Amino acid sequence: PMTQEEIVHVPKIIQQERVQQQHVEMVVEVPVPMVQEEIVHVPKIIPQERIQQRPVEQIVEVPVPMVQEEIVHVPKIIQQERMQQQPIEQVVEVPVPMMQEEIVHVPKIIQQ
Repeated sequence: PMTQEEIVHVPKIIQQERVQQQHVEMVVEVPVPMVQEEIVHVPKIIPQERIQQRPVEQIVEVPVPMVQEEIVHVPKIIQQERMQQQPIEQVVEVPVPMMQEEIVHVPKIIQQ
């Protein structure tokens, strides 16, 4: 008889903690402060000045304008022609006499 070997993989078991979530609803009553508005009309007191009139006589001296003559000397303005000199630069080309040399060959006469 022949024996045959077989390799079998056995899974390893690891223990884990299981987390379970449960939704909890809680109703809480919170007291809300209530505000009540009331319109109240308060009369406004305005202080007023009392005016009393009494007739008063007042004497006022008003100065009268007086005319006074004054002699004023006004200088007489005489118009004069004014001469102004302004230096002007003028470039003038002056011809310069030029000398030119020329060599002239004069035949020499030899007597025989």
